[in-house]
Amino acid sequence: MDVSFVFGKSRSLERFADLTDNSVSDLQILIYTPSNFSQGKSEHDYDFYGASLNRSIIRPHHPKICPKCLADIGYCLRLWDCSLVTACPTHECLLLDQCPKCCRQIRAIRKSVSVCDCGADWRETDTTRVAEPEIAVSRRVYELCEAISNEKPDEQLHNPLNALNLRDFIVAITFVAGLDREISWATGRPSKSIKLSNKELHELHTRAYVIFDEWPLNFFELLKRQSRSHVRLRPYDGKLDTALNKEFGCLYRSLYLDLPGTQFDFLRNAFTQFLTLRISSLSLPAPGTSSRSSSSESQKYISLVAARRTLKITNAALFELVTEGEIHCVIINGRRNPEFAVNKLDVERVVSELDESITPRDVARLGVAYEDIRAMTNQGQIKHQARRSSDGFHTPRFPPAAVKDFLTTSGRKT
Repeated sequence: MDVSFVFGKSRSLERFADLTDNSVSDLQILIYTPSNFSQGKSEHDYDFYGASLNRSIIRPHHPKICPKCLADIGYCLRLWDCSLVTACPTHECLLLDQCPKCCRQIRAIRKSVSVCDCGADWRETDTTRVAEPEIAVSRRVYELCEAISNEKPDEQLHNPLNALNLRDFIVAITFVAGLDREISWATGRPSKSIKLSNKELHELHTRAYVIFDEWPLNFFELLKRQSRSHVRLRPYDGKLDTALNKEFGCLYRSLYLDLPGTQFDFLRNAFTQFLTLRISSLSLPAPGTSSRSSSSESQKYISLVAARRTLKITNAALFELVTEGEIHCVIINGRRNPEFAVNKLDVERVVSELDESITPRDVARLGVAYEDIRAMTNQGQIKHQARRSSDGFHTPRFPPAAVKDFLTTSGRKT
C-alpha cells in the first residue's frame, strides 16, 4: 500500500476508514487537495494550510518526527510534511527522519506512530538541541500556519520575509537555497524524488534565511559570491540582459522569470541597487558643478535612448561621461529586465556646457595661433574637454572659464 491518496487521488476511503476506526470526513481532512488551476496555479500545486504549494515541498513520503512531541501528544503533525519544517520550535530540537537505532529512514506506513519496526521507541530518544537562529525558518512556517503565535514581531521588522505569506515565504527561501544546492520546487515530481535528508535541508534553509537578515547587506555578499565576472560598463547596445545572464546565470534568470509578482520586487530592487553601486564605484567622483542634489527633481532618470538623442552621441560615448562621473548612471527594473537609466539634469547640464563651450576656432579669433593653441593644450595650459562624448568629434572644446583664465595669465585681452 502507498500513500498516494494524500494528494487527492480519486480513491475510495471507506475501507481505510473502517480499518482505522475513523470517519471518511476525518480522513478527507488529511488529503492535500489540488489548487484551483483557474487561478493560475500549477497542476502540481496542492493546498497546504490555505497556501498553494508545489508537491515537491510537501513530503509525506519522507516523514519526520519530534520525539518530544510524540511523548507529549502521541501523534504526528501535518506541519512536518513541509520540507522547510526541519526543527520543532516548541522543543527547540531537530526533527528526526531516521531511526537512531537501526539508522533506517522512518517509514510513512508503519505499525506504530512512535515505535520503529526495529523496536526502538522514539519517544525515549535524546534530541539534538538547536540554537534559535536555526529554528527561524520552521518557527515562521508554524506562525504562518497559526500553529503558534508570533512572540517576537518587533525583532523581525527589518527582515523582508516577514511581509510575505506562507507560499511566498517558502518560494523566497527555496529560491536562495536553490542557489546553494539544487532542490526541487517547480518540477512537480513526487516529493520522494528529493534525495536530501532533513539535516541537509535544515542546513540549506538556515543558510538561506540568514541572507535576508540585515537586508540587503547579506544579499549583496551573496551576489558577490554568485558573480562570475563583472558586467561590462559599456555595453555597445546599452542592454544588460546578455551580460547579466552570463555573470549570474540561474540567479538572474530565476529572479526575473520564476518569481512573478510585486511581492518579490524587494529582491529585484536590491539586485539593481547592487549593480548601481558597482557602476558608481567604477566611475570617477562627480564634478563639483554637478546638478545632482538631494532634491527630488534631481533624482529624475531617463533612458539611454532619450539621453543619446539629447546629446546626439553613441552608447560608447555616453558611457565615457558615466566613467568620468559627469553623468550619474543607475540600473532600474524595467518591464521585464534591468535597464540602464541616467540622471536627467546631468544630461541637461552636459548639453548646456557644450552649448557654452569654445572651439579652437573661437580661441583663434581672439588672436591665438592654432599651433599655440595645440601646444598649450598639450602642455595643460588650457584645460579642455577633448572628448568625443560631447559632440561626436575629436575636436577639443574649451570651457569659457578656462579660456578666460588662460588669456588673462598670458596677457591677452579677454
